[in-house]
Amino acid sequence: MSRFLYYFIIITMLANIVASVPKILLFESEKGAIISMIAASILGPIIVFIIIKLFNLFPGKTLPQMMKQYTPKWFAYPVLFYFFVCWYIAGLITIVTYVFLIKTFFAPETSIYIITLPFVIVISFGILMKSKSVAYMTEFVLVIFIPIIVFLLTKFYTNQKLDWDFIKISMTYINHFPSYRAFCASLYIFVGVANFIIFNKLLSKKQKVGMKQFIIIGLSGIAVLFTTYFLPIGYIGFDHIEELSFPWISTSDTVRMKYGIIERLIFIFILSCLGITFLTLLHHWHVSLKLLQSILIFKRLNWKRKNLTPYIFVTLFGIVAMFATGHLTEFQLFDYASAFFDTLPIFFTILIISLLLIKKGAKL
Repeated sequence: MSRFLYYFIIITMLANIVASVPKILLFESEKGAIISMIAASILGPIIVFIIIKLFNLFPGKTLPQMMKQYTPKWFAYPVLFYFFVCWYIAGLITIVTYVFLIKTFFAPETSIYIITLPFVIVISFGILMKSKSVAYMTEFVLVIFIPIIVFLLTKFYTNQKLDWDFIKISMTYINHFPSYRAFCASLYIFVGVANFIIFNKLLSKKQKVGMKQFIIIGLSGIAVLFTTYFLPIGYIGFDHIEELSFPWISTSDTVRMKYGIIERLIFIFILSCLGITFLTLLHHWHVSLKLLQSILIFKRLNWKRKNLTPYIFVTLFGIVAMFATGHLTEFQLFDYASAFFDTLPIFFTILIISLLLIKKGAKL
């Protein structure tokens, strides 16, 4: 299987260690979060396996190309627009979450618009790049940050402050009925495979997807979910942990490097998370831009032989992001993010049905 497939799946898994997923899981800690994570760890790799297998039938083609070729317009355009909205909202949740994080822990007196603007400017240049350039940038950033993340996780697991008794207490709730909200939040870590609705054009050959790849993805998901949910409990305790806005930031601030140049691990942790988050946001909005371009393009809007439609869309992306960060509260963000995650089974269902209809239209 192509390394890029692993990259996009792993990036989404790592990014959600700090984002809204742990907050939702910990909020549902007494309502079936553990059994929900187990269910998502089983279903998630199966969904990934099915999606990759279906994309394998059309190497080198994006979803918009396939839908326009093999499905009627009345079906293709609404579905593509739906995916555009989903991917844009996914990126919007990511950027608003991290803007709130930076404002809370590093710049409480700074205007939220000043914090948001650098994010918007940097990501605007990124999403206008070619898909191949985005993929190679992903590889470059991962090479830099994966060793740091492995080091940080090693520190978290080996630190004496990690109290396994707290984790054992949380495990007593394993017999509770699954929570739909916790299940959807857990399933979200596998959504990275859906980036290939655009990035599939980079794969000119069919990918080998067997039991080995299935096991790797499944075990990676289990490890990420275990870490995401249980480590904050092990450091902070089980009681009232659901009340923390950013449980993983509070967790990272409990660990010190006694002989390190930087004593507080929180600074290295947030820097690493920002690098991974940049990639996630880049993927989401690059895909959403390509989807929107496949639906709507202003052919007469040209300047120096270059069509300006993508620049207009990117500007609108930034304006909406600035508005959202300025008008949302942390509580509203949590509610909206939870509601968005709740629609994830619908998203996967529509994607798989669309790919099956494309397969039928192509008579494969």
